This record gives sequence, C-alpha cells and structure tokens, in this order.
Amino acid sequence: LLSSGNTVDQREQMDLQADLLARSVDNILPLLGNFHVNDRELLASLDMELVRIITLYITGYDAPLLKSGIAEAYVALSAIDSSLAPYFESPAQKDSIEYYLSAGRQYLQKHPDFDAFNRLFFITGYALPVQEYLNRLVNAAAGEQTVFPVLNSRAKNLFSPDAFNRAAFPGMEEADSLLVRLGKELFFEKGLSVDYSRNCATCHSPGAAFTDRLPRNKAIDNRADLPRNTPSLLYAGFQYAQFWDGRSGSLEEQASAVLNNRHEMGASEAVIAKRLQGNPGYLASFRKIWPGDEAVAFRHVTSALSAYVATLSPFQSAFDRYIQGNRAAMPAEAQRGFNLFMGKALCGTCHFAPLFNGLLPPEYRSTEFEVLGTPAGDNLENPRADTDQGRHDFFPIARYEGAFKTPTVRNAAVTAPYMHNGRFGSLEKVIEFYDKGGGVGLGLKVSNQSLSDVPLQLSGQEKSDLLAFIKALTDK
Repeated sequence: LLSSGNTVDQREQMDLQADLLARSVDNILPLLGNFHVNDRELLASLDMELVRIITLYITGYDAPLLKSGIAEAYVALSAIDSSLAPYFESPAQKDSIEYYLSAGRQYLQKHPDFDAFNRLFFITGYALPVQEYLNRLVNAAAGEQTVFPVLNSRAKNLFSPDAFNRAAFPGMEEADSLLVRLGKELFFEKGLSVDYSRNCATCHSPGAAFTDRLPRNKAIDNRADLPRNTPSLLYAGFQYAQFWDGRSGSLEEQASAVLNNRHEMGASEAVIAKRLQGNPGYLASFRKIWPGDEAVAFRHVTSALSAYVATLSPFQSAFDRYIQGNRAAMPAEAQRGFNLFMGKALCGTCHFAPLFNGLLPPEYRSTEFEVLGTPAGDNLENPRADTDQGRHDFFPIARYEGAFKTPTVRNAAVTAPYMHNGRFGSLEKVIEFYDKGGGVGLGLKVSNQSLSDVPLQLSGQEKSDLLAFIKALTDK
C-alpha cells in the first residue's frame, strides 16, 4: 500500500504501520513466556532498540526510498515504553523516563515528514535522555553480563567518548603507557623500512590527520604509485577490517602487512627484529615490557604499533562538544547538515553514528563494504569506469566486485583527496557524486551497485549545510 504510489497522508501512514506492527508484537509476546531472559539482558535489548532508533530507523536504513523511518521509530519507542513499565524503581524514576518517552513519541507523531524531521533535536532532547536512564537500569539490574559486549552501558550515552568497549575490537585492548610510548617511537622509526627512507608517518602524518594528502603515495622505490589512497588512522581501531578491501582483521595484522610489503616498507621481519635488537634504547624498552623475552620479536613490534594507533580516537570535534551539551559548539548550518546527513542525503545509512564509519549498529560487530561505482577520474560529466575490483580480489564473490570499506567521515574535511583511488579532490565533488546517484547515476554500468542510483536532488543550500556538518566532525 505504502509503496504503490497512492496519495496517503503521512499521519495515516504512521497510524497504519503502528497498528500493523503492534498486532505483530501482540501475537509474538505470548510465545516468549517459555523462554527465560534475565533482567539485565532484557534491559540491554531495549537499549539496543533505542540505538536502532537513533542510528537506523530515523536514517531510513531499512527502506531509504520508502522513507518510513519516522513511523518505525514511533512504534519502536512505544514498544520500549511498554516493556520498561515493570522496571521502574520509584515513582520519580518512572516520571522522569516516562516524560522523555512520551514527549519523544509525541514529537515523532507530530513531525512525520522524513526529509524535514529534526533528528538532532529528537536525539538530544529525547533519545539520549532515555538512554541515560536505561543505562542506569541496566547497571542496577541483576543477571549475567549483557550479551552485547561492544557498547559500554556505563557510558553516559551512545555519543560519549567511552561509549564503546575498546577491548571488543581486535588490537584495541587497553595497553599500558610504556607499550603505547614504544609504539609511538616505532611509528617514527625509519629503521622499519628496508632502506631507512621512510617510516609510518611518511604516509600517515599526524599533521595531516594521519594521511598523506596525496591521491596515491609512491612505492618505496619512488617509481610507481601505490594502488590506493592512504586512509586516515584516526578511529581506525573501531572496525573489524583494515585496508580499503578489508583483507586484514586487526591493527596488528595491518601493521605486519605494511612492514612486509615490498612496495611500502619493504623490510623483512628478521631484519626489523635484528635492527631493533642492536639498538640499546629499544632493547631496554622491549625487555621492560616483555621481561621474559631476551630477544626482540617481530610480534612485539606490531603489538606496540597497534597499541599506539589504538589511542588515535580523540572525540574532540565541534559535533562531539555539541552532542554532549555545548549547544554553542556547532553553528546552525552544521546542525541542519547533521539532519541532512542522517536523513534526506542518506549518508547515515552507510556512515553510521557515532563513529560515522561502516561499523553496523546496534551490535557494532561487523564492518560494511559498499559498491559505489566510483569513477576512475573526477569528471562526472564524462566518467570512466574504475578497474579496481576492491574486496573481490581476495574474496571473489559477485557482490564484492568493486566493493570497498566504508571509511569514517570524521576529519574528512582535512583528509582530501577522497575515495579509494583518491580521485575526488574536494568534498564538494564527493557530495556531487552522491547527489547524482553514484556510478550508475552518472551513466556507468555497475550491475551490483549497493548505493541507490536515485538522485538525491539536494539544493545548493543543502549541499552547503552538509559540508558544514562534515567540517564540524574535525577534531581539535
């Protein structure tokens, strides 16, 4: 009915969907009586549903063209409200949570227009206060440890710097200061390259937001270009796949692959270990951290580098300050840009909040890859097909032909050029590419494009606002 093209008032659409979904829930709930779920698990599940509302429903993730996400959020928030009723510890607590739940539902009901919906107001005014109360209930509840280990229930909310349990990500375990300090020293150590000509910072410069600001860097022999653009290391640990094609599963594997690559660092594991073994300063550091090991091992090197890279997640942007309460931190155009990013422009359906990368909520247990149809050059009027097969080169299934990992948009304003091939020199060009519907929208033949090829039809002002929000994701 809703996708048939009939003219149906949006309020009627919401009521219809609410009624259908409520009936489904009513039919399912009696069946759950045979299963035992402890309080902590149930409350954590409600928290996960709230994360879905914030990151998926109101962005249109499930049905971007239908634009039914506001109605979905209304029904989901209603379900949370009814499920929470037995868990209020006091009338005061009930009044507090009920206020935000009821006001949030009313706001969703009064503002059903998907494109015009003020997501920033809804999230800060209603969803995050509900989550803060929910987290308190989760932490107070008896029962086994939650089955959702990635999100930290002791964090204030989803957008807090400590919202994620770092240890849930490979290579992100908490490291002592000595290991991190050693990793930072090695990051700038040219002895890790075969001819002492470069270090990690050559391609991941701290002054360039840990990129090199080149379309593609040179191979170590300075003759040919490396095959792909250098991505930023900021927030790199909060994902389950490294490199554009996701061929490494951890920060340590990524470091090992680069050090061993004959085109990048070109040194062997044995040579690196021998060089560091012969350096009294490094040897002392290694023995202090690994007192039982007399010799420097290559695994020590990758462990230290991984520990340092894992610290590169500052969460200090204007957006972070705004979402945590400083309403003067982000200008009005950036606020409008957030609503576009998470709504009409559909950016939030691939770049998921709060990391704004491809880490899929609400469990945040997998990293997504997308086929965009990115051209081989920046001419959008006469585009040329790119021949890079992306993830398909080592995971040869049809859906991964031309698929690349979704990177974070955090600090994107200072990490040009863009895309896996570095072909777009400005964010304006990137926005234009998406606005036209990706490669298919440009006229290229991309049979498996996962990005919608329907033009977004963004106005000049909307593109400017979207750019303002992306700039607001730049860390201090």
